[in-house]
Amino acid sequence: MSSTDKPWQWRRLGVAVLLCMATLAYAADASYGRVIVRLKPDASVLRSSVVQAQSIDASAQAHVMQRLGQRRGLVVQDGRELGSHTHVAMAQGMSSEALAAMLAKDSDVLYAVPDRLRKLHSDPNDPLFSSQGNPNVAVGQWFLRVPDTTIVSAINAETAWSTATGNGITVAEIDSGVRADHPDLVNKLRSGVNMISSASVAGVTGGRSTDPSDLGDWVDQAGINAISAELGGTVDCKVQATSSWHGTKVAGIIGAQTGNGIGGASVAPDAMILPVRALGKCGGWDSDIIAGMRWASGEAVGSIAAPAHPARVINMSLGAPDTCSQAYKDAIADITARQVVIVASAGNDNGLAVSTPANCPGVIAVGGLRHAGTKVGYSSVGPEVSLSAPAGNCVNTTGDCLYTMLTTTNSGVTAPIADTSGGSIYTDQTHNLANGTSFAAPQVSGAVALMLEVRPSLTPAAVTSLLQRHARAFPTSGVTTASGNCVAPSAAEQLECYCTTQTCGAGMLDVTSAVQAAQNDPVAVVTVNPATQATPQPNQVVYLSAAQSLPSPAPAASMASYGWQVLDDGGIVNATGWSSSSVETQLTPTGAGAFKVRLQVQDSAGRSAYIDQWVYVGSSAPAVSTSASTGGGGGGGGSVDGRTLGGLALLTLVLSFPRAGRTLRARASVLRNLRP
Repeated sequence: MSSTDKPWQWRRLGVAVLLCMATLAYAADASYGRVIVRLKPDASVLRSSVVQAQSIDASAQAHVMQRLGQRRGLVVQDGRELGSHTHVAMAQGMSSEALAAMLAKDSDVLYAVPDRLRKLHSDPNDPLFSSQGNPNVAVGQWFLRVPDTTIVSAINAETAWSTATGNGITVAEIDSGVRADHPDLVNKLRSGVNMISSASVAGVTGGRSTDPSDLGDWVDQAGINAISAELGGTVDCKVQATSSWHGTKVAGIIGAQTGNGIGGASVAPDAMILPVRALGKCGGWDSDIIAGMRWASGEAVGSIAAPAHPARVINMSLGAPDTCSQAYKDAIADITARQVVIVASAGNDNGLAVSTPANCPGVIAVGGLRHAGTKVGYSSVGPEVSLSAPAGNCVNTTGDCLYTMLTTTNSGVTAPIADTSGGSIYTDQTHNLANGTSFAAPQVSGAVALMLEVRPSLTPAAVTSLLQRHARAFPTSGVTTASGNCVAPSAAEQLECYCTTQTCGAGMLDVTSAVQAAQNDPVAVVTVNPATQATPQPNQVVYLSAAQSLPSPAPAASMASYGWQVLDDGGIVNATGWSSSSVETQLTPTGAGAFKVRLQVQDSAGRSAYIDQWVYVGSSAPAVSTSASTGGGGGGGGSVDGRTLGGLALLTLVLSFPRAGRTLRARASVLRNLRP
């Protein structure tokens, strides 16, 4: 056949060759995509799995993502399931963003979002953090005490213990695992799980299991190479010479045994801890974290049965800069609907924006403070922060490092050392430091456990409202190391500064005030509901509802009245003539910005409460309020990067030449054997 017989075939070949050249240009970074996919309940790809399982073997049911990929012309591996209709899909040679965009186009897909790696929120790189040290913990557990003019940010936990100690409440800790033989933790742990699906990340063979022990998260270059080889692409990870024992440290702040004559105290001395290991060497994937969250709240995940004692509180001292994905939003909505409270650390990014998952709707995001009450230099800031708590610091007038966080840890440098060999120790002010918003979040989680003990019927929204309403005001002067007021996050770092209610939350955690209010008061809760979209926009109605407010625990009390007031119009709202005394009211902002409202409620017992809340509109709205991801409803789109172009090249070759299609299918059979 001459070249003139079928010119369209040669043109097609030319296009394919050009696209393949583009693929090769991007192959050097050994990239691979990793995506969380939520299928529609009636997805045909799920029905086909049943047919295949009946006609071939039961293992065919595990290849749902592979078949989904084939329908899109992609070679896709199946990862772990997260829950009902939710899977992990992986593909070599393309980015997670490109894979998500292509899978989201399938009519069976509700959404597809990148599965990202999250890190522990400790050991910040703040320049004032590592340069000083003191061998003695001179001020002890200063953060638990009654605040004074020196320890301004102390959380006032001591006086709350006469009312509540967390008895009967389980707090889940999604972290690096816990050293269960530590004498301050040995009697405080529920039966937990290891939810890490990658053996090289977990440092143990066998994948997910019922052993949540922290085996250490140190990693050398050989370990990083092994993780990259197992997962099929380069992993964003750096060499870490020592293990952090991060989960053991966080557990000690939440619920270390108290009054036993050894070690230290904790915020919720009688609460039980449910350890969920989701982070190991190099961090942890969103899919493992979300699976751990769902399990801790009472769901079975794959072959792992639901916990015997589901959590009422979930603590997550982890994250990474990102916007909140639909996968997190779905999980958080399901979990909070079970009345489980989720607390997360804001992040240690030197005054930049709040990390995911702390920036997700429904999460209590916790910022970090110095003992003086100012924002500690490394803490992230933003309108998503609910309130702030001590996070540990080394800045004071004498130069000594006095105000780190004293908690439980292990003496092992890389691998853990058993308690019987002296492994159970406590943080100090030399090399066993504990600083970071990681250690602010568990203080709030412990406070929530105390609140739920005195009033188990509190909803997550009510808990948030009480914590914010009874937080103490931030200091505004008197600290020479502060550099003015904190400002909205941007691309520029900001270190120590005076907190505002738009950057560090409603105020400083006060455990005693929050517990007393939970025991006695009604709760004012404001729900913001835009009329037609996920984020309030200029010139569109914003509905404000008080329907989730609660009466006091007084016998037969009910809600009696509501009162709305605009405290700061931000130059974008006019409350003239609005309905200020109904359960729901509405305002129409005229531009982007923020306005502040107060809701006051009174119940039939004559008790009243109020809450002040900022409402963000348009471009100034926090990241948590952004619209749903592009994967929703089988849609998708966006720019086409080089890796997407490479995927299209492979697809073009398959359509053009049957032999190439057979080669690609053979490659797929090899990839199936690599599924973690």
